[in-house]
Amino acid sequence: MGTVSCVNTRRYHSLLIATQHPPAERISVLARVEETVSFSGKQFELAAAQYPGTIQPHGFELLDSFRLDPFPTWRYDLNGMILQKTACLLERRQSVLVCYEALQPCSISVRLMLSCRDYHSLAHQNSALSSATRLGEGRCSFTPYQAFPPLTILHSAGAFHPEAKWYLNNEYLRELERGLDFREDLYSPGSLVFELAADNRVWMLASIEDDDYDRRLDDAEIETILSTEAKRRTFGKPLWRALDQFRIFRENDQPSLVAGYPWFTDWSRDTLISLPALSRAGFALSETKAVLEMLLEQRSQGLLPNRFTDQHGTVEYNTVDATLWLFLAAHDYIQQSSDGAFLRDTLYPAALEIVDWHFRGTVYDIKSDPTDNLLHAGVPGVQLTWMDAKIGDTVVTPRIGKPVEINALWYNALRITAECATKLGESDQAARFANHAQAVYDSFNQRFWNEESGCLYDVLGSTHNDASIRPNQLFSISLPFPLLDRGRAKSVVTVVHDKLLTPMGLRTLAPEDPAYRPRFDGGMASRDSAYHQGTVWPWLIGPFVTAYLYAFGRNADSLGYCDGILKTVEQQLDACCLGSISEVYDAEAPQQPGGCPAQLWSVAQLILGELRSLTPNS
Repeated sequence: MGTVSCVNTRRYHSLLIATQHPPAERISVLARVEETVSFSGKQFELAAAQYPGTIQPHGFELLDSFRLDPFPTWRYDLNGMILQKTACLLERRQSVLVCYEALQPCSISVRLMLSCRDYHSLAHQNSALSSATRLGEGRCSFTPYQAFPPLTILHSAGAFHPEAKWYLNNEYLRELERGLDFREDLYSPGSLVFELAADNRVWMLASIEDDDYDRRLDDAEIETILSTEAKRRTFGKPLWRALDQFRIFRENDQPSLVAGYPWFTDWSRDTLISLPALSRAGFALSETKAVLEMLLEQRSQGLLPNRFTDQHGTVEYNTVDATLWLFLAAHDYIQQSSDGAFLRDTLYPAALEIVDWHFRGTVYDIKSDPTDNLLHAGVPGVQLTWMDAKIGDTVVTPRIGKPVEINALWYNALRITAECATKLGESDQAARFANHAQAVYDSFNQRFWNEESGCLYDVLGSTHNDASIRPNQLFSISLPFPLLDRGRAKSVVTVVHDKLLTPMGLRTLAPEDPAYRPRFDGGMASRDSAYHQGTVWPWLIGPFVTAYLYAFGRNADSLGYCDGILKTVEQQLDACCLGSISEVYDAEAPQQPGGCPAQLWSVAQLILGELRSLTPNS
């Protein structure tokens, strides 16, 4: 992750972020490189870095063009001589390949700038670093710290020139904006020197997998790597390729989805909300099934994990909705695959167990209330819904009680379980769950409807009902089994449209609410306090489109309207993080992006929204 100008503006910008325990415990290894090109007696510097009060050098001034597909590619004009640089990560390798090509002969000195640190931290000059360099034919290797794996560079350079030095006070201005430490010292062990012939290619491959590259690579092998990686990155639509970037394999070789880059690992909620987009983007249904199986293996007391943390092997279960989203993702998979064996042997037994735990009650006071059959969740100090910001011990949007989207998910889970029982010939069980679902339907319509505002309460509490206008009510009409008739659905969609819809997605709170925050900015506490108090989330555009088409019908006008708002959001692929869509945006114009620059469900729900708006009877 980096910038077109090659100025690292985040601590997470690096040519190689790697891990020995995917996808956790990531380390920043090779922060950047500084290239000096010698040509016709002149020297040109391609790099750029921010230091206190200055940027040095100014390589971006030589930049003629940049493109993303199939790889990030910089094209420099050096007084008429064109030089091209490409960088690509290798599939399922902790490695990055950087190549240079030129139209005329030249010499390129590439200085290596190492960080070798946890990717959340910053490095500083110190005496503990080892400057030892191990050289071999077509390779050099460095182990600055024993706690981190060696960095091996395989290359086609003519020589490595050792010149150990520290580059002090590299500044990352996006970290300054976020109220965090923003200065770092980078260690450079020296430079690779390439002699580049006209219309030829030189390269360097940086990796922490030394055992996988125990011999010298030749140009033909590099060509094969580039060709293979290019094919992977040129399939389908830009949104499909954006989704591909979140597909990962965990250390045990199980597939999963990263919730967002650069700082999230895999979160069950985000994965399950996004999972139906995988097959729509051309990926095998077997991958969807494997993700479902992986998550089901992790269930405990009727709950799926909330997230897999940065600490290797640690799992957290503080979620009420992730488990219920599994029913939706599995229902979609069964509809697409007709996988009766998975339904019989895996899904249905798990569904019975999960629903039983919710009837009996499980951790965090998650339980079906026998008085109205609605699902209650929440204890003080624990965030359980997707609105999960927490500052210290304070949950910003606690939502303890009976949240509206949780009960929409609960209703759908019961209906899906009844449907599964029917398919398996379990008529008594099918009737049982259908009756429970009907009881939820009746209570939901009686208790959640707020006549005064013409929409739904956000949370039913023990002493009062939360009438905040939030997008969560859309899930009552955007899931496979809606809870509202079309009259009430039109009223809900109209309220959400008028108060929450923006060109970038939906606000999380209506502007007239006293708790509304128009900007997602400042330090961490400031941003967390605004996270779900007005801040816009693009992923909600998918549920909005589905709800809109349910409420107003699938006609030329409604389909055209939905197509227009989806295309507006899709334009963000060329805005903040090129080739992806950000996590959040300001609630008010000009709606600057914030949070993770690349967010899984922002991309996945846009894919699903477009599918629903373009398919006549979806």
